[in-house]
Amino acid sequence: MKSSVDQIVEHACSEQSVSLNLSHLDITVVPMKLCKAKHLVRLQLNNNRLIMPPEEVGELAQLQELSVDHNQLTVLPSALFRLKHLTYLNISYNPLGNVSCVISIKCVSSLFTFTID
Repeated sequence: MKSSVDQIVEHACSEQSVSLNLSHLDITVVPMKLCKAKHLVRLQLNNNRLIMPPEEVGELAQLQELSVDHNQLTVLPSALFRLKHLTYLNISYNPLGNVSCVISIKCVSSLFTFTID
């Protein structure tokens, strides 16, 4: 039986959606099928329990906006460096160690990394 998250991702793939909201779904792992959503421009994965970086995001060549704030990420995926169109990245409210590598992603014009206690 497929989870509701898998069904949402499959629907986005079949409809060639440009935006996908998987926030507030309490997910810990991004479905592998996400890499087939090639038309995505905006992906929201915020307010979940993601621990491992979503490497699948690197397959989304058209992605411009990525929100992974309010998760449990401790590192960022190296796949971010493959996203040539990424202009907005929100990684705030994650227990990230060193985010200086993100600054070297030249196309990111809006980066949110702050945490307020």
